[in-house]
Amino acid sequence: MATNTDTGGRLFVIASFIEAHCWFVPRSPGVDESLQARAYLSECAGKGLAVALGGHRLGAEVGMLLGIGHDAAGDELLQLLAREGLDAANVHRLGEHSGKGCGLVDAQGAAAIAIHAGANALLGEQQLKACAAQLRQAAVVYAQLEAPLPLVAQALRAARAAGAATVLNPSPWHEEDALDTALDAASVVIVNRSEAPLLLGRLAGARDDLGLDGLPQPLLEVLWRRWPGQWLVITLGGQGCAAYSRDGQALRLPAHPLRAVQPIGAGDAFSAGLCTALARGRDMEEALRQANACGGLAASRPGILQALPFAADLAALLLRGRI
Repeated sequence: MATNTDTGGRLFVIASFIEAHCWFVPRSPGVDESLQARAYLSECAGKGLAVALGGHRLGAEVGMLLGIGHDAAGDELLQLLAREGLDAANVHRLGEHSGKGCGLVDAQGAAAIAIHAGANALLGEQQLKACAAQLRQAAVVYAQLEAPLPLVAQALRAARAAGAATVLNPSPWHEEDALDTALDAASVVIVNRSEAPLLLGRLAGARDDLGLDGLPQPLLEVLWRRWPGQWLVITLGGQGCAAYSRDGQALRLPAHPLRAVQPIGAGDAFSAGLCTALARGRDMEEALRQANACGGLAASRPGILQALPFAADLAALLLRGRI
């Protein structure tokens, strides 16, 4: 997959910030049921922020567009970026409240998550124009849907026109018509197992549950007729990942044998690994191998942003996998 040639492996992220609150419970509660949580965690999070920080920790040159509130959570986020050395030039204080989120994680590591967008929803064309130069210079531009959908679509169109590889994680899922514009501007789409039927239903008219044996060829033929992208990547949790290309490649990589502590943020670590590898010119198979390792490492550690691996962590795990 071609990317900009004069970019130095730059990654630009249409980001999001969520002040996350996670309760660890024995099981998911039923309707009108209260449960005693065994643990509680609060920290800075957000799908886009995690990908930006993850790429930065892996050694990529990362820029991001981000909205935060005029609140203590926004102050905390700016302090975190300063500690990590991550560029905050396009972090904008918008509105009173930063994004908020709550997660319930059961004893098996399955998570249920709800978010309120807060300042993320206030990002618009003015803020996008301010980062236009960085967007044009990126090798890879990544976006997710905790940011406003029209903004995401506009950013991906501009990046693709400039020659960048454009990567979209359409999560949280939206049903608005503007989603089609964003999908059409993405050269790579990443979805998890639960999102894949929604995506395939929208693009190919098939909402069947995703099996582990792969997508049938007739479905893929419909997908490539209706969607102009290059790669569909599906994360499968403990079963690894699968990827399908327009030119007929089908890749399936197993997960690393790491014990999952909590899964929140593992998908974003996967995306960070994938985008960083693609920005450095790696082929998709190598990018998926790096992404799988990053996702596994994040899931095997407590926390969200603090669980994101550094380049040395990734290298050590990949080396062990080759021995």
